[in-house]
Amino acid sequence: MGDERTLTEPVLRARPEPSQLTKDARWMVLIVLLALVVQHFGATWSTGFSHAGTQTTITSSPWVGWTLTTIGFAVVGSVVAIARRGAVRFDEHTVMGLALAGVVGTTVLVWLLIPVEMTWVQWAVEHGDPHPFVFGNVHVVSRYADYTG
Repeated sequence: MGDERTLTEPVLRARPEPSQLTKDARWMVLIVLLALVVQHFGATWSTGFSHAGTQTTITSSPWVGWTLTTIGFAVVGSVVAIARRGAVRFDEHTVMGLALAGVVGTTVLVWLLIPVEMTWVQWAVEHGDPHPFVFGNVHVVSRYADYTG
């Protein structure tokens, strides 16, 4: 009738074990998403102070530049890792590690800039610069005292 091998062969074959690069890439996606969430909380801050009759409020919100930098490190690292697959020096695991260092480093930089930016903006506004240079999406709103009664 038919070929006996087709009757004894399983219908569903087991999937091959994913490569280490595939596992690393999955972890990279998860870590990038986690880093973006942490960056969102780190880039969202607000402070206010009064100086010489002026009420100043400073707010910061997430900046697209940090997001693109983080995603850029991950994408470039993944592409280079695929290109360097099997190389003797700077193999895919080393390159993925460097990409991960870039992602984590950007997140740490966002968090380290919080107190620096808050102090810098407050100092600059108190010394006459109403719109100082900052990294990110920082808004300075000054309300002047109303002397009309």
